[in-house]
Amino acid sequence: MSKNHVLLAFLCSFCFTLSVSADYIDGQRAYASGDYKGAILEWTKVAQDGNARAQYNLGWMHANGRGIAQDFQEAIKWYTKSAEQGNVNAQYNLGNLYLRGQGASQNDNLAFSWFIKAAEQGDAPAQYNLGRMYLLGKGGDKNFLEARFWIKQALENDDEYIGALAQQVWDDYKLGTY
Repeated sequence: MSKNHVLLAFLCSFCFTLSVSADYIDGQRAYASGDYKGAILEWTKVAQDGNARAQYNLGWMHANGRGIAQDFQEAIKWYTKSAEQGNVNAQYNLGNLYLRGQGASQNDNLAFSWFIKAAEQGDAPAQYNLGRMYLLGKGGDKNFLEARFWIKQALENDDEYIGALAQQVWDDYKLGTY
């Protein structure tokens, strides 16, 4: 392959990357200006091409009914695509949807599996929820040592609200004694 062909291939891929980035940014601008339908249109373009942030945003828009009717099944679809690429917020939100049975049948095992992925990435709410699930035996057997570990992680995380909840659980269940 000649140098010109290599350069042309590079420039084409660079232009495609700029176009995808522009669509995502256009979606952010539309959202910031209150044009939720415009944001959905822009993000859908790049989400279909695999952009995890756009996929997460579409999941959030569907879950919260912004610019579109609230649809938890559609939220699960987009969150799943994003979560499978490692998006911690999508993983946490999927855990919550399955825990509550919104958009799908309530499923402690699926909730647990998504919470653990987010918790392992340092997400304080996921760590807290995972600790609670271990305490209650949801998604698996009761395990006070695992509960203690995850509640402690949530306590040590820099999240004031979750820290207060985790402290309450720590005290109520006397997790410091395990």
